Formats: sequence, C-alpha cells, structure tokens
Amino acid sequence: MNFKLEKFLSAIAVASLVSLASCSSGGNESIKNETGATIDQKIKDNVTTKEQVRSQFGDPAAVTFTDSGHEQWQYRFNNASSDATNFIPLYGDLHQSGHGTEKTLTIIYNGDVVWHHAMSSSAMKSTGGVF
Repeated sequence: MNFKLEKFLSAIAVASLVSLASCSSGGNESIKNETGATIDQKIKDNVTTKEQVRSQFGDPAAVTFTDSGHEQWQYRFNNASSDATNFIPLYGDLHQSGHGTEKTLTIIYNGDVVWHHAMSSSAMKSTGGVF
C-alpha cells in the first residue's frame, strides 16, 4: 500500500475514534426525538392518564409534589459533545469544555389525570479545569 494512502487512512481512523469518544447522551431515550408539538399530540391535559404516560415514556426520572399537593413527574434527556479544544495537547489537560442540549418533560397530575404538561429544550455549556 502507498505510504501516503496508509498515513491518510490512519488519520481518518484516529479522527473517527476521537469524534466517537467525544459525544455522550443520557436520560430517558423516549423523549430524545420529541418536541413541544409532538408531546402536545401525545399528552392532552385533563384527558391523558398516568398509566398512558407511563406506557409511552416509561418511568420518570423524578417524582415530586407541588405546594398544592399535585404529583409532578419529570423526564430528562441530554446530548453533549466535547469541544475540539479538549484535544489540544497540554491545553486540553488544563481546560475541558463541552456543549449540547437538554430536554425536559414536566407533567403535573390532578389525581390520575394530566393537569398540565410542558416540554422544554435548552442549550447547555460546561467548563472545567484550571482555567
């Protein structure tokens, strides 16, 4: 094999490994591709029951109660990527950063029926290290 072609293929392989290692996601995959509009089609206030929500989205990440005693369920999903500067020798050892999106689905129940629901998606940024 030609030395230049071999070197090029090696560079492609390393770049692929770095790009795969720099992405992560976590949380409830059932809301990964959801938007406010798609959620509004699946959940109807004063109609949809807890059982129907659980069958579509699984168990919530958190269950809390409002001041008025209504049960509240939250589903979360985040998708993050490491910034390219993390891979610069020495600089990447001292400074780490990433970016991505986080989705949250919040549902408040009145008894066993959805009272209110909201889907949000926000940009997130994280930094750490010496500087």
